[in-house]
Amino acid sequence: MGQTSATLSVIVNNYNYEGFVSHAIDSVLSQEPRPELIIVDDCSTDNSRDVIAKYADQAKLVMLEENQGQGGALSIASEAATGDMVLFLDADDFMLPGAAKTIIENYQPDVAIYHYRMRYADENGDLSGIFPSMDKPLAEGNIAEQLLTQGTYDGTVTSGMVFARWALDKVLPMDTPDGFRYGGDGYFTASVPLYGPNASHDETVTAYRLHGRNHSQFAQVYAKRARWRIDHDMQRCATTVRHAKRLGLDVADDLGENHPYTVLERLVSIVFEPEAHEYPEDTLKALTQRNKKLHLETVSGPKKIIEWSWWMAFSILPKPMKRTFLAWRIDSHARPAWLQSVGKFILRR
Repeated sequence: MGQTSATLSVIVNNYNYEGFVSHAIDSVLSQEPRPELIIVDDCSTDNSRDVIAKYADQAKLVMLEENQGQGGALSIASEAATGDMVLFLDADDFMLPGAAKTIIENYQPDVAIYHYRMRYADENGDLSGIFPSMDKPLAEGNIAEQLLTQGTYDGTVTSGMVFARWALDKVLPMDTPDGFRYGGDGYFTASVPLYGPNASHDETVTAYRLHGRNHSQFAQVYAKRARWRIDHDMQRCATTVRHAKRLGLDVADDLGENHPYTVLERLVSIVFEPEAHEYPEDTLKALTQRNKKLHLETVSGPKKIIEWSWWMAFSILPKPMKRTFLAWRIDSHARPAWLQSVGKFILRR
């Protein structure tokens, strides 16, 4: 258990979420001990600012006059945070009861970044499952080496991460905010672990609200989502390279090219929209074999059998069925009930 004298700042980042932002703010104000609250509005065009103005006596308000994108807004708002730890809370997400107490109790002075699991929530705020699922281990300890060799690691998303104030001081102001107009958390995950260790916790402290306007939910436009993620990963790797150079650290020449999730996105792109695929050197056969190899290296036991069977089936299916098969893999909502039952049965064996 960490020290309990630490302080926590929460930055609620809002852009056109008038229907959700008050829930996010109230979830912070209800915490005990109450964190320092900063609300940044990225030049919203809806009625968000009227909602936020009602909290002027309970929070520091950062009302941007020009849209900066998520990365730029978080970078600017961070200047107002004074806590030992900083949580960036997306305005469509919210803190769970007891979250601040848990975060503060887990404080360790030398830790640069903390990862927490999250609860899924629907548009009404009703809770359901856990993200990432409990069967997916979160990165632990010193993850700098993994970042320098693979370009990524297994963590979570914006509202599930807490950063040490001292670590943010090492990487802010953000040097390439335009590259992180969406997915601003990518800048921090690509840089902060180079400056200190990570601590991951299975406790859930925030809720990840799923709704029709999530940027990461492209409503089954799988190729568009894949291309965005590929570009985002390139921005992340470039960030890692810049900070590694600053620290005198060696970086893999093929950074980002050999992580299974990144390579899977290239397969999604070429399968669903080959005419828009941006890597002419890629072929469907080569990407399939590369994905099979990388994904088999990440599992063992019954999961390895499932993984091997999946890739063998995928490799021989005609292209229309490949799309269906791949949709089942990347989109849990697309999976038929029988498939989920078979998977659960095999894993129980």
